[in-house]
Amino acid sequence: MKASDLIGLDVVDRSGRVLGTVLELRCVLDGPPRGALAPPRIDALITSGRHAGFMLGYDRPQQRGPWLLRAIATRLHRNRRVIPWAVVEGYHSKITLSVDADDLPADG
Repeated sequence: MKASDLIGLDVVDRSGRVLGTVLELRCVLDGPPRGALAPPRIDALITSGRHAGFMLGYDRPQQRGPWLLRAIATRLHRNRRVIPWAVVEGYHSKITLSVDADDLPADG
């Protein structure tokens, strides 16, 4: 699977409610090393109701950069969600979750 297979897909919960569009993937390197590093594993989907633009890292408190870009990205994506990969049931033309939106953990 490639990141481009998931980015841009709509995410729907178990009841069929659209939660947003995948903007970014949160990956971790926690598996056994292959060479110098472990291969990336998807940990979470970052979604928003807006299709345009990406957070560009400005959702992370440690990100430094022009305050105006941070303010714009934060405002555009104020309704973003962090959806754990563990609740993804499947994906093809959309990503389906195994839980309802109300059962998702708080963003993090």
